[in-house]
Amino acid sequence: PLLPPPHTRRPLRFVLLGRTRKHGTRAPQQPMPGGEREGGGKDVDPSTGAYGDTGLPHPPPDKTELRWPWWVTGDCCGLVCAFVTNLLHLFAYFVQMKYIIGPWVGVISKTAFLYTVFMLMAVISHNMCRFTNPGTVPVSLKYPGPLDTQTQREYVCRRSGVIKPPTAHWCSEAGRVVVRMDHYCPWVNNVVGMFTQKYFLLFLFYTFLCCVFSGITLASRAFFCSRSSRRHAVSFGLSPSLCHPSPTDVVLSVINFVEAILFVLFTGCMGADQFEAISKNTPYIDRLQGKRGQARPIGENLRDVFGEPFSIRWFLPLPPSRESRQEFNRMLTDTYIHLKKASKDYQQDLDAAPEVEGTTVSEDIRDSAASVERGLHTALRRRNGNTVAAEKRNGS
Repeated sequence: PLLPPPHTRRPLRFVLLGRTRKHGTRAPQQPMPGGEREGGGKDVDPSTGAYGDTGLPHPPPDKTELRWPWWVTGDCCGLVCAFVTNLLHLFAYFVQMKYIIGPWVGVISKTAFLYTVFMLMAVISHNMCRFTNPGTVPVSLKYPGPLDTQTQREYVCRRSGVIKPPTAHWCSEAGRVVVRMDHYCPWVNNVVGMFTQKYFLLFLFYTFLCCVFSGITLASRAFFCSRSSRRHAVSFGLSPSLCHPSPTDVVLSVINFVEAILFVLFTGCMGADQFEAISKNTPYIDRLQGKRGQARPIGENLRDVFGEPFSIRWFLPLPPSRESRQEFNRMLTDTYIHLKKASKDYQQDLDAAPEVEGTTVSEDIRDSAASVERGLHTALRRRNGNTVAAEKRNGS
């Protein structure tokens, strides 16, 4: 059942900062009981050790969730794809340095340095995206009490029982509820969520640059060698060995060129899809469900993704910013406070319900909610093909 008995609910052990705010807008920085909101570091109530008026002790959710290591090991396809991705980058770097850049301008050159930077940034961004917590809701952060069916369906995960902020969804591969979940990507073996979307975008960007760089160098080599004699090839800055490659050189260069073409198309399409989702302020899963985010300038949406105002840090795979971590805490706090108030109002409505013909309206409400939940579970079992009668009818 979605409502466990009160004695089985575990206490919450997370710091939750913030005030209730409307989804899609930033909360005003108002002081909380016990001290200042941000900057002063006095959110803790000195008498109780709790944060604000939520009554929840620390540490905050970002401290508990952004711990290393984070690794999704339940998806074999993702494990293989992530390993192959790193392998392809190393293969392209070897071919470029051994057969293209090295013989052409030398491994100690500006060209070699530029490609090395692109490759390292792509690999680092990929592994940061792979091994960083995407923004999961703490498993102990359960809903605070009984709720009406509509609120529970919207703000509580039916699989795990934890609270579910807006734009948060359950990921079966990770087995957790992820805040601002966009999708699960097997190429990074992780969920693209609040804390990993920046790394995913950087991985796409630098991989795209690596592919363009490789394609240009390979195409330039083929063009100059096909249209020039050996003497003219040297005048173009090409080593004679470039225009008289060995069989191994030819095979590896062709593979590298095909790899560059395929992945420049892949990263370009994925980048365009991500740009559309960010510009519309609507993650991919929400778009599939027909939801639409609040219309905002794309600059604000990009700031939310990168976690800070525009700077050189946008292009570096650095750890999640302080601003994004605080926003993560606020989103959880807003949802928890909303559910706490909804639960209190719902309980008051049940307690104040008048008696009608020997029974109370509260009992009718409970019976109706239980009936709705039973119908929901029955529908889920039928959808998953677990109803024996349905199987028999299909078999006959």
